[in-house]
Amino acid sequence: MRSATVSQQIKSGAPAPFIEMTMASATVAAVALVYLPVFAHAVGVWRVDQEFSFGFLIPPVSLALAALRWRELVAARRAGPAASLLVLAAGLVLLVAGSHSDVHALAAVSFLPVVLGAAAYLYGVPAARLIALPALLLTGGLSLYRGLLSSVGFALQQLTAEASAGTAAALGVPVHRSGVDLFTGNVHLIVAQACSGMDSLLALLCLGLVFTGLARATVLRTVALMALVLPIILAANVLRVTLVLILSQPLGRSVADGIIHDLLGASLFVVATVLFTVAGAALRCTPSFAVTR
Repeated sequence: MRSATVSQQIKSGAPAPFIEMTMASATVAAVALVYLPVFAHAVGVWRVDQEFSFGFLIPPVSLALAALRWRELVAARRAGPAASLLVLAAGLVLLVAGSHSDVHALAAVSFLPVVLGAAAYLYGVPAARLIALPALLLTGGLSLYRGLLSSVGFALQQLTAEASAGTAAALGVPVHRSGVDLFTGNVHLIVAQACSGMDSLLALLCLGLVFTGLARATVLRTVALMALVLPIILAANVLRVTLVLILSQPLGRSVADGIIHDLLGASLFVVATVLFTVAGAALRCTPSFAVTR
């Protein structure tokens, strides 16, 4: 019935591109209206928590990825299966549950099944597949919540402290570790929550999704590259903390609080991005704007 309706509109003189654009705009507007509170909460998180400020880049990047697939989306359009409504309904249930329980992350997670279910029903499964990556990226950005770093980042704190102490000791810098507290000479350093690398991990995961989404690579290579994100972040963070321990010998405590600490912190994401790019090249998984998926 949906295809017949569009055919009738085309026969009546309405240009097909205009009809496609109108339907897509109406769908996007409807989803945006329903998820307005979720977006508003996410913006608050991105604005208040400095570690999540990269979230402001996610919506425009997601839209850009969808725009790159626009011609393919139009070409892939077909009648969708009624079973897609089950995915849409499941997403709406999650949205209602998250909204009524004030669990904002749950409401945000519902964005993915709602978008994919609606896209599959209105435009067909192939179109839903094309829109899956931008929807997944945006869902990840909307799902960021206050307390995420403390609930997930503690394990990274422990791993970073242990590996950094061992690396510094192997390089000739005596370090005593007690949990996340590191003692070297007269300097006491703490691998705090902000030093866990969790914020860089989340940012690189988002960047990795964009990177692999634009890459012409097999699913196996894509999965292998994304699996390297965590060890890359951990390695870069260990390197940063180890340098702080080494530099604290001649410079003292100031290296952990001053401009050197800030520069090392900023270099963490740069080093991790370079390592990720090199890994992508090694796996022959490099981005191309001529998307063919």
